[in-house]
Amino acid sequence: MKLIRKYLLAIYGSTPLAKLQMVLGCILLPIMLNAEPQNPFEPIELRSSDLPFVPQEFYIKGVVDARSNKNPVAFLVPSVTSGTQLELVDLKGGLEAALSLFVANSLKKDTNLRPIWIKVKDCQIIEKLVDASRGVVEGQVHLDFAFELERGDDQVHLLDFQGGMSYKRSVRQRAVIEPVFRRSIGNALKYFHDWIEKEAGRNEKLAKSVKVTMRDYRVDNEDDTVFYDPKRPLRWADFRGRAPFRSNYSASVFVSLAYEGDSKIEDGEVEVVLDFKTYMLKSSSYVKGDKNDYSLNHEQRHFDIAQIITERLKRKVAGMKLHPFNYDRVISSIYLDAYREMNRYQEQYDKETSHGTNRAAQEQWNRKIDEELRDFGVIP
Repeated sequence: MKLIRKYLLAIYGSTPLAKLQMVLGCILLPIMLNAEPQNPFEPIELRSSDLPFVPQEFYIKGVVDARSNKNPVAFLVPSVTSGTQLELVDLKGGLEAALSLFVANSLKKDTNLRPIWIKVKDCQIIEKLVDASRGVVEGQVHLDFAFELERGDDQVHLLDFQGGMSYKRSVRQRAVIEPVFRRSIGNALKYFHDWIEKEAGRNEKLAKSVKVTMRDYRVDNEDDTVFYDPKRPLRWADFRGRAPFRSNYSASVFVSLAYEGDSKIEDGEVEVVLDFKTYMLKSSSYVKGDKNDYSLNHEQRHFDIAQIITERLKRKVAGMKLHPFNYDRVISSIYLDAYREMNRYQEQYDKETSHGTNRAAQEQWNRKIDEELRDFGVIP
């Protein structure tokens, strides 16, 4: 300032001091007008927002910061002289706390609805100086969210959202940043809201209940497979296989059980149809001894036992409360247990009847099997 005043005195000589001050002000005014804010950025305080929807199918239970890099979310241009040196600025309270507070203050929370978690995989605001002479800054908000449904101790992935917004500001207009970021968050929530409104009644992951219908598959295709039917007992003509060379048995029947499932969604409920199949394979069953009724009855009882296990399986499925998110896994597990139970029961039957040679034991098993078949309503 002294150097400038000395320079002016040299030019203007004894010009009055007031005039010198006026001239000095004209020189300094452009300098003041171009001055840049030098204060560092404050943490971005995310305010609540009036979102254009009210959730009817979900509520946000929580927000999880799942980013691999937990750096501050914003990389901002502080001044025109900063060049590529950006200032790192975080949300007030940190990302997880700030978004949780935003959701709590902006969205209605009805805990009778589906609990949803937001998993934040990426969240950034990145700026660059595009015109230093005019102090123009461009910014880009980038969001990468995963929306997950809480099911007991599990979380079921529903939807990914990747998006954001771009903006321009002058280097002085720092207040622009928060509203743009806030709108980006609101857009992500609106995107999920619209998706779940459309999918609630038809997406299996969102179904609220399971209805199971069970049927016995008893079609006779006259091929290699005989499906269990109490009105269609086995006959020796069904035993078409070749006996193993070292077999000690006069006859053997191959029986097993299986199921097929089909499902559809109707008004938010999973409707499951299960077809249970108890069957014997002709090509894997053989006879090489006397074809008498007593021996055929022994083999028929193997078939009956397989049906009893199927009935037990059906009764167990009917008595369970199944959930839309894992009913197929639960039914599959129950089926595997039933299959092992069938093998144990068949071995016990053959052991106690000595493969049918112990007639007294065979008669006891005949009565036992018939009693259980009647209990299940298979036979009158």
